[in-house]
Amino acid sequence: MPLTVRLDPDTEHCLQELVAETGQDKSSLIRQLIQERWQQRQPAPSITQQLGGHPASFLDTLPPGSATRESRRQLLTERLQTRRTERR
Repeated sequence: MPLTVRLDPDTEHCLQELVAETGQDKSSLIRQLIQERWQQRQPAPSITQQLGGHPASFLDTLPPGSATRESRRQLLTERLQTRRTERR
């Protein structure tokens, strides 16, 4: 899709230097720079996502329904109360 952009002299100078350094034409360079900037703005994947997710065997060890914050809080509360009762 054609796009016309007016550049101030300083920006035009920067673009010319980048074109000379990279050997790319203006359109390719601008597309690349836009793509790189867009990728920078995307949230970084978590360590778990980078590793391909949780192993199925790990997920199978969790009690049913324990994935929600409230469920985890309730399970922790129950375990802490059990420990306190055992200490007495």
